[in-house]
Amino acid sequence: MPQSGGGGGTGGQRKNKKKGHAPAHQNRFAFRHNPKSKKTDKILSSPNVGVCRRCHEKIEWRKQYRKYKPRTQPGKCNVCMKRNVKAAYHTICRDCAVGDRANASVVANAAIGGGNGGR
Repeated sequence: MPQSGGGGGTGGQRKNKKKGHAPAHQNRFAFRHNPKSKKTDKILSSPNVGVCRRCHEKIEWRKQYRKYKPRTQPGKCNVCMKRNVKAAYHTICRDCAVGDRANASVVANAAIGGGNGGR
């Protein structure tokens, strides 16, 4: 007999169960990366411009918790299709972002030409 409202699988029904359990230990100190690392210095000194406030905060979070990966090669711009995107986590080049006054980090904003970043 088919289940109602579940799409036929077990994933359709919701259960009132908690996931996991409480953490065994509380963190005593915040995350600190290696302050003498050359890579860390390069990451922290890289500019974070041409993006909206939300994207700026995401990139800064990545830098703070050592999740930021700098680009090794230029990426392809989604507007002019040239390989001149040098900043990490950006999808359009600086020239297109300045010319169109678009957010350099959000793909939908550059490809569609406006809106709220496709959200």
